[in-house]
Amino acid sequence: MRSSSRSTSSMAALLLVSSAALADVATAGPTDEQKAAARMLGTEGVRLALSGDCSGAVDKLTRAESLVHAPTTALPLARCDIKLGKLVAGTEILNRLVRETLPPNPPRSWIDAQAEAQPLLDSTTPRIGQIRIHVDRPPGASGDIQVTVDGEAVPSVLLDNDRPTDPGTHHITATGPGLTVAETDAPLGEGQVQPVALRLEPSPTATGETAPGSVPAAAGSATSGPPFPPEPSQSSRRVPAYVLLGVGGAGVAVGAVFGILALNAKSSLDSECKGHVCPVTSQSDINAYKTDPIVSTVGWSVGILGLAVGTVLFFTAHSESAPRTARVELEPWVGPGSGGLAGRFP
Repeated sequence: MRSSSRSTSSMAALLLVSSAALADVATAGPTDEQKAAARMLGTEGVRLALSGDCSGAVDKLTRAESLVHAPTTALPLARCDIKLGKLVAGTEILNRLVRETLPPNPPRSWIDAQAEAQPLLDSTTPRIGQIRIHVDRPPGASGDIQVTVDGEAVPSVLLDNDRPTDPGTHHITATGPGLTVAETDAPLGEGQVQPVALRLEPSPTATGETAPGSVPAAAGSATSGPPFPPEPSQSSRRVPAYVLLGVGGAGVAVGAVFGILALNAKSSLDSECKGHVCPVTSQSDINAYKTDPIVSTVGWSVGILGLAVGTVLFFTAHSESAPRTARVELEPWVGPGSGGLAGRFP
């Protein structure tokens, strides 16, 4: 109870003398405006610390210290950091304060603040925890390992060494080029030494360069030889069907037109020729009667085959299980007085 009263009395004294103490700072450094602002922030910070609002006090006192350092603001800042669980930050302020060389004829408040810093440092330092982080990575992996504790980067020189850390639960992550992310939550008690081991594996999605002798993360044994080309879309697989349907339609049209022309030529020859004797003027009909049926037959053959094959391809194109190498081969043929188009599925 006596210790608590003494601490409150000391803090009250700091509040009363903070303005005068800041005014005694050497004028070679901060400007008058900076000293005035630091005095205002320091006084407000000490007042908030005495009222129990350490979160607000830390903000004000940190700002005051950044403008003008004074033991009368550094000590309450360290006290509030420790009260908020920031033991490492608080003890670092105390370490600087106890080693500080005060100017000649310093204010009494500065001497008292420096004297109170050592006992607080001695009682707080043993409460700081230690985390020792070890990271395993695959043989042959190269590049730096990135480790963070609560989002703060950990220098590689601290790996496998004790890292002073505030008590509490800490989130630790590790990763590296072409490697997975390993993470864990590590609870840490006051004064505890906590070992943490993380293991990294090759990333299955890594596409960068790999170390000599290592297997690329993207490589696997699922396939051998060259990969299949990309599977065509449904619409692209129907293109041959559309082409054959178009050819078939055109073939039917040609067959019909030339069939009609052949019938017209035959009708003309039947009326002009008597006893298989035709006049000279009928020569064009004779030529037409010889060629038009052939063209008509070829047209009908191409048309029917094109429509048939195109229809089959159209209705089978949507199936993903259709053979990827399926194709149709067409071969024209011509015989005496006839012709056509033959097709087959290899």
